[in-house]
Amino acid sequence: MLSRKSGLRNPLRVSLLASSILSGLSMNAIAGEAPKVAVSILPIHSLVQSVMEGVGEPELIMDKSASPHGYSLRPSQVRALNDSDMVVWVGEGLETFLKKPLSQQEGKKTVLELMNIKGITLHENRSSGQWEHDHNHGDDEHDDHDDHGGHDHEEEHEHGGEHDHAAEHDHDETHDHDHEKDHDGHAHDEHAHDEDHAHEHNDEEHHNDEHDGDHVHEEDHDHDHGQFDPHIWLSIDNAKAIVARVGDELAKIDPEHAATYQANVKKVTADLGVLKQDLDGQLSVVQDKPYLVFHDAYQYFEKEFSLSAVGSVTIDAERKPGAKRITELREVIRERKAACIFKEPQFKPVVVDVLAENLDTNIGELDPLGSNLAKGPKAYNSLMTSLGDNLVSCLTKK
Repeated sequence: MLSRKSGLRNPLRVSLLASSILSGLSMNAIAGEAPKVAVSILPIHSLVQSVMEGVGEPELIMDKSASPHGYSLRPSQVRALNDSDMVVWVGEGLETFLKKPLSQQEGKKTVLELMNIKGITLHENRSSGQWEHDHNHGDDEHDDHDDHGGHDHEEEHEHGGEHDHAAEHDHDETHDHDHEKDHDGHAHDEHAHDEDHAHEHNDEEHHNDEHDGDHVHEEDHDHDHGQFDPHIWLSIDNAKAIVARVGDELAKIDPEHAATYQANVKKVTADLGVLKQDLDGQLSVVQDKPYLVFHDAYQYFEKEFSLSAVGSVTIDAERKPGAKRITELREVIRERKAACIFKEPQFKPVVVDVLAENLDTNIGELDPLGSNLAKGPKAYNSLMTSLGDNLVSCLTKK
């Protein structure tokens, strides 16, 4: 029989032993857990998830069927940001709704702004001159579209004061892709892409490639967010750079799974190479087919596959063009013999239907965000494949 003394001592020893075991288990569990990663939009989420395959799943912040324009975070999404070890976003030129909450996270976690990372090729937002030059319209450039003073915005949209910029941009919306206020409908006043601040480059940070206004990040660098088009994921070469950097960052914050991340990066990079080859072959048959997009979100895709987009329906995807603009656009369609006008699922297609009425042009759909795709590691490839399929289908339709 145990003595009273030993009876008191033994439970204490058992308690201490149990506490020690539980503590050890807890530490091991924590050590084995995947890092908490929050990602802004579906295409980037897919790339990040492909790197985390076999370790964990990142949190998708923005609803996949939504547009970043005027988006407001729900409390659960704010909590996901606050609880994360790493946040991956494109940058304030796209996801303005993340600018303020992420500024409050500085120094607390890894925040990866993809427009600033090494290896990313950036294309400048297009003005009418750049747009026409890129597509070799030569002497038939439409100088009459250079007068932007008469643009009529028929719709006003209230977005909590963050997007009131109609008075700042009186632009012709056919060729003037002065995209400083619009990215997938992402016009944002709070970071009004200050046109007075020119982007500063030096030779070590950027170099021009074959296209004027294109820049390659050789090292991480902050830039004027209004100068560059943020739709960087629509270049497969950029996707490779994103995957590589995400793998490196994950390995830093979770060294236990570093080998898995790096193996995934290698596999995903190879898969992306095959995807690019497939799309290149598929799109070669429509490279000389002119078309209009709903708004200028696709130049990374266009340049990577040498496509012939000739303009966009609107600069601000949330503002329909007025009657004057419709007339000008219909003239562009006739003169350029645009084979197709592409709408987007996030926005009402009424204006596209009006534009195409009684004209020899088809209507298709392009979705730069993959709003109808299931999230997961295959979503990015599905998005890019869908763009290729929809372009070829519309541009070759009789």
